[in-house]
Amino acid sequence: MTPAAPAARPSVLDRVAAAPWWLLCAGLAAAMALSVLLVGFRLPYWVHADQDLVLAYHGLLFGDGLPQEYFDHPGYGYFLVIDLWYRLLHAVGLLPVATLSALPPGTDVAATQAVWQLLVQAGRALSILLTAGFAVAYTTLLRGLVTDRRVALLAGILLAFGVGLTAQGRQMRTDLLSAGFVVLGLLLVLRAVRPAEGRQCGGASLLQLALAGLLVGLAMVTKVQAVFLAMGLPVAAILFGRRPEPVAPPGASWGVAALVGLAAAVAAVPACGLIAAGLAGWGRAVYPYTPVGGGLSGGGYQAVVAGWVLVGMLVHAAVHRVPAARAVAGAAAVALGLAVGLLALDIRWNERNAIAVANFVEHMFVFSTWRHGAALQGQGQVVGEGTLALLLAGIGRTLAIRTIVLHPDNIPQTIVVEWFAIAGALVLWRRGRRLAAVQALFLLLVAWGLEALFSLRGFQRAYAAYTDPLAILSAAWVLARMPELLDRAKPRRWILGGVALVVVAAHAWPLIETRKLPNPVTHCEWIPIYMPKVAPFPFCR
Repeated sequence: MTPAAPAARPSVLDRVAAAPWWLLCAGLAAAMALSVLLVGFRLPYWVHADQDLVLAYHGLLFGDGLPQEYFDHPGYGYFLVIDLWYRLLHAVGLLPVATLSALPPGTDVAATQAVWQLLVQAGRALSILLTAGFAVAYTTLLRGLVTDRRVALLAGILLAFGVGLTAQGRQMRTDLLSAGFVVLGLLLVLRAVRPAEGRQCGGASLLQLALAGLLVGLAMVTKVQAVFLAMGLPVAAILFGRRPEPVAPPGASWGVAALVGLAAAVAAVPACGLIAAGLAGWGRAVYPYTPVGGGLSGGGYQAVVAGWVLVGMLVHAAVHRVPAARAVAGAAAVALGLAVGLLALDIRWNERNAIAVANFVEHMFVFSTWRHGAALQGQGQVVGEGTLALLLAGIGRTLAIRTIVLHPDNIPQTIVVEWFAIAGALVLWRRGRRLAAVQALFLLLVAWGLEALFSLRGFQRAYAAYTDPLAILSAAWVLARMPELLDRAKPRRWILGGVALVVVAAHAWPLIETRKLPNPVTHCEWIPIYMPKVAPFPFCR
């Protein structure tokens, strides 16, 4: 008899991935925290004055019950969070000052510098918690999608040390909350429309859809550019959806749909009132708006966006043969969550927040004109030749960067992840798994589209918080369908080497930053405009 071949010894990756999931998540969060604490946490408070000082200032404003003064993003969601964070730290004795009125006099230079250093470091600590929470939630949701712990763990490491979260974890930015909310909303939608094989699609999926809608609403009130990724969610649901098993008799299903629909209607009425107030206040925006063109301002393009989402839901229901009652309940769950998210505007009501959220295209265009004044100032409306030319230039730049040779500047450190996703999608296509290939390429194209759109505002590392998760999800989607790459030693070493490269590269920019501190005087021109209630900082005297 031929002796049986000995069982292959599990790889290090296999053994690590087999550890308790909570332990892996805790390890990932600890590694992210340690990275920031070692590199960047103790930098002077003025290093990232925009936005660190502005966001810290608004935490103090809210602590005194004063109205919001900054509406550029509009930033509202972050201001609520930083206010609560400062209050908590102050209550436990870790932050001596949590209100504007408690700031030391500007003449006391030493006390002023010490207080602002503490405030900004407290904000950086919050960023550590938010980035770690984002990475852990992303990894956990992805685990349920790809059903391979190894793939989910590698994806989580890539996200944790991608340029987006690496930048966000070392400063205070509204992008972090906005990107985290909308990306997690995407993953929840994918989980909701992809029940496990043979599993029913019941209350859990409705809860996931409602939570996804809530997160999208909160993302919008934090930074309106989240709308671009949010508009991709209906297409993602169509592409990634899976036909559900029936969960209950038709009568019971319609009963659930009626209950969810009633709750959605109750929440939608006041939420629509807030949006209507924002539309009515178009002319009272903090910055003068430029009309979109074609009569689309004042509710026109907003109705198009709502129609786009509705049509996406209908197409998803038709393509995947979702029962009518289930489709109605799903749509109502999304509407319920979105309405509740928008109702957060009422916690600290300010009309200008509603104006920014309701008129998001005009609001974002304001800042594009600041960046590209020569091309856009004389255009007279948002839609025009200048906008189109800049958008085409952004698309060209985005594609050129992927070659490295044609555009060697600002290369994303996740470029190897994108190349892997493209190569893997081509392999899947040749193997006949064409839907999986299309799904992976769709995620990558959405990431590139977002990068091209964001170029209208100017390249910023922090914006990768929106795009990195999509590129990583694309690569994970491919890898989960080619598990043999992780089973064999040679390709596994290459994959782990690529992940290690991303982790090492993640620390290059923070290390350089610690050795090349900017001149804080460059911020003295705008600080009195955005922070009028504080005395001049010592570096501005």
